[in-house]
Amino acid sequence: MKKIILIIFVLGLAQWWFKDPTISVPTNDVSFSYIVEYSGNSRRTDYLPMLVALHGNGDTAKNFYNSALDQLNVPARIILLKGPISHGSGSAWPWSASDFALYGKAVNEAIELLAQKYPTVRKPILLGFSGGGMMAYYQAAKYGNSYSYIFPVSGQLSNEHLGDATFRPGAKVIAFHGKNDSVISISGGKNAVNILQVKGVNVMFSEFDGGHHGIFTDMKSKITQAIEQKITSLK
Repeated sequence: MKKIILIIFVLGLAQWWFKDPTISVPTNDVSFSYIVEYSGNSRRTDYLPMLVALHGNGDTAKNFYNSALDQLNVPARIILLKGPISHGSGSAWPWSASDFALYGKAVNEAIELLAQKYPTVRKPILLGFSGGGMMAYYQAAKYGNSYSYIFPVSGQLSNEHLGDATFRPGAKVIAFHGKNDSVISISGGKNAVNILQVKGVNVMFSEFDGGHHGIFTDMKSKITQAIEQKITSLK
């Protein structure tokens, strides 16, 4: 009996030990699971630039890191937030205007708390792909002054998503979108850029010949290099 109790205790301890950490946002009672990775031979105790990455809908934080960010080769702390909505074998980011209002604010506050929790150099950089790219565009319009740079990839945004709340632009936005994207049309990306520019956001929009998943394939090296350049500029 004692052995059974001991095994249950050890298994419970192991489950707790290996569970992804969470960050809770007290103002609206939302929590995000996340994982932390380090690039460029950096150490956990170093003061580092922070790159926050938002995966696509249906994906996982770990898979997004392994598929899109494994070639990053400059010192940085990479925080990969898990989407708050269950979707297939992974999770997702909001699509409705009401969900954007709830989770958009929560994402911003969670990232601000993470930048305080970990020794961070200057303001974080934000990267979002697909559904995460939509959230990245939203952050650029609503909470841009919380970031140094924002990289939306294969995302979109409408005025309906933004609602009537205050806009706080600040970060420079460097967006990428495939001309042959059959999941989120490039017109959606262009519309997001137009909205941001009207709000006074500095946006650079790069079109490429591939499809939705260019961040994992033909555009991976170019996007990685662009992120590395901005990470290096924060030191």
